[in-house]
Amino acid sequence: MHSIAELFAGALPLPSYDVVIPCFNRAHVVADAVASVLAQDPAPVRVIVVDDGSTDGSAAAIVALEAAHPGRFTAAILPRNGGASNARNVGAALCRAPWIAFLDSDDVWLPGAAQALLAATDDADIVCGHFARVEDGGPPGPAECGWWGDDIRVALAHGGVIGPSWSIARRSVVERVTGFDPSFHNCNDWDFYTRAAAAGASFRRIDALVAQYRTVAGGRLVNDTAIGARNAARVRAHPYLSALLEDA
Repeated sequence: MHSIAELFAGALPLPSYDVVIPCFNRAHVVADAVASVLAQDPAPVRVIVVDDGSTDGSAAAIVALEAAHPGRFTAAILPRNGGASNARNVGAALCRAPWIAFLDSDDVWLPGAAQALLAATDDADIVCGHFARVEDGGPPGPAECGWWGDDIRVALAHGGVIGPSWSIARRSVVERVTGFDPSFHNCNDWDFYTRAAAAGASFRRIDALVAQYRTVAGGRLVNDTAIGARNAARVRAHPYLSALLEDA
């Protein structure tokens, strides 16, 4: 695993980026996600936090963060819950920088994350780093990445190998595939990266730990394993993957 400094040494000037953070009932941790992004060097042009109809104090917390960071922060408060895909799309529509990072509200970026991801954007449309799991406030686990950097089509045929919190995407690619599909309440990231790859997006994996994937108190998006299985089948049915699976 390379250090951030090693990856960044000698790099060209970095492109600008925005960060979209979808939030649902995460009042107790959303400020951590925001702080981890605002501490980056280079800092994002704008952090956009989309409250997805939360029933706790998330909306108030997000509005307070906007007041504390004028000009760098946008709060988008949705009147009802529409799912993470819709929240990400609302945030993406407000982005203007050429690159977008989608950080979940219960995860955090590590110091140097933006530098490492952006330094690899010269020859890629989507850059993926590593993450460490943090279960129930325990110590971080080892660095993980579901994709080994080989054929992205083969990797996606086997599962959702890239997560939004440890990757960054070119805004033009997000727009080309019309963002995340709101009909997916899980597997939405797997579906997004599959459609991006099918549209010709190039992917790059870097050997840097950029995020903590945290398990915190609060309901998950979808816990129903049957729904998850159906959504996984839907992703694999995409022609980009189904043709490969039929030939296997």
